[in-house]
Amino acid sequence: MFEPKRLHPISALINFIKGLKDAILPLIAVLFLNNNQQDGWLGSMPLLISGSLLLVILTAGIIKWLRFSYWIEEGELRIEHGLFVKKKRYIPIDRIQSLDFSEGIFHRPFQLVKVKVETAGSSDALEAEAELTAIHKKEADHIQLVIDERKKEKFSENEYEAVDRKLVYQMELKDIIIMALTSGGAGVVISGVLVFLSQGMEFLPVDAIYDEVISWLQVGLLVVAAAILFVLFIAYGISVILTIFRYSNFSVYIDNGDIIMTRGLLEKKQVTIPLNRIQGVRVDENPIRQPLGYATVTIISAGGSVNDSDQTLTILPLIKRKQITDVLRRIIDDYEWDLPANRVPKRSLFRYILRFIWLPAVIAGVVSYYLFPFGLLAWILVPAASIFGYLSFKDAGWNINGNQLTLIRRILVKQTYVMKKHRIQAVTKDQTIFQKRARLASIEATLKSGAGGASARLWYLEEKDTDIVMSWYRYKDSYNNGSLD
Repeated sequence: MFEPKRLHPISALINFIKGLKDAILPLIAVLFLNNNQQDGWLGSMPLLISGSLLLVILTAGIIKWLRFSYWIEEGELRIEHGLFVKKKRYIPIDRIQSLDFSEGIFHRPFQLVKVKVETAGSSDALEAEAELTAIHKKEADHIQLVIDERKKEKFSENEYEAVDRKLVYQMELKDIIIMALTSGGAGVVISGVLVFLSQGMEFLPVDAIYDEVISWLQVGLLVVAAAILFVLFIAYGISVILTIFRYSNFSVYIDNGDIIMTRGLLEKKQVTIPLNRIQGVRVDENPIRQPLGYATVTIISAGGSVNDSDQTLTILPLIKRKQITDVLRRIIDDYEWDLPANRVPKRSLFRYILRFIWLPAVIAGVVSYYLFPFGLLAWILVPAASIFGYLSFKDAGWNINGNQLTLIRRILVKQTYVMKKHRIQAVTKDQTIFQKRARLASIEATLKSGAGGASARLWYLEEKDTDIVMSWYRYKDSYNNGSLD
């Protein structure tokens, strides 16, 4: 038990920045209006409104900090907070599954961390159960120690064995660079710019900009193409740098039944995943990384706040495919990897290709009609889609080994789902009239993940194979590689 404590004063600044971020569009709107006002006191009104809004946001941040307190008492983490209405939240230590730590640019100079509290029920929430914006590292370590001591009390000495934190995987710098070069981060950067422009478009002098752009385009298409390539190159470079900063020093540890991931150069983060909340594992191989022999491994977990991008639970962001089995066995020892897969029948090939080409064919037809003759180039999408249809057919497969189900599929990225029977929420068999005539069917397995679910769907299997999967899930009989023992 200890007395109520406040967060570090830097929390007031962090609250102000968060409020400023939410109010940035109204502030921009007010400042743009300043250009349309007359001279005199009317001309100063937008500046007065902006200053008043900033003062309100700053005051609110300070009040939030002053009214926030936390302490541990009678086996509970107790929090009192609220801007106008004081709220109390008592979280039993027994319900706390993990503490996620992160250090931003405001935390590191003062040896502070942000702590997110994840509980057994927070998987269905839109955010973490509680968040301590800025506390000293020693205080965060003390809270973690209290939780660990509580775990020891719940189990006997034979059931609970204290184990020192053990490093099981660490990304090398060359792997981080390869991951950055082969990621799709450039699209995210460009999308962010487009979103910002779309939000501020109504405040821009669009007509004047349009006239200037039309005049500039008369210089020639070559200049336009060069400008587009330059923008793409800059966006790609920014995404590479951000990825390197984000995943620098990426390490995975095992500590007393928890997976602990740490990463970050400018902003250090630590995410904790209890092993008992793991629902399944997914291995991703995209078309760029797969020829290089690399893959990404993601844990499907029942925990984590779904609106936080850091809860993607990617435990191996980039790893050689041949190293996955060895590394995962050090993390999760009750899963089997690289088992032989039962493939879909050859008569499914046409359906896979048709599934991939129908939409590109429709798009190509519309574009060709309205943009003839240059629109005919759009038909190149059809053979490209056919290739992905063939790859999807070639990679599709399934396996049953004891109480473990493996489903392999590809849309653009090859995905291998590995799931335990008792973790699967539902298994569904789909069959259209045309599939029934061909004695084919599709199967889907759903796992609990966050506020929704993660589903693995495999198309056009032999109907008898889908019946085997359904029977395996429905009954407690023992199967091995798709056949009854």
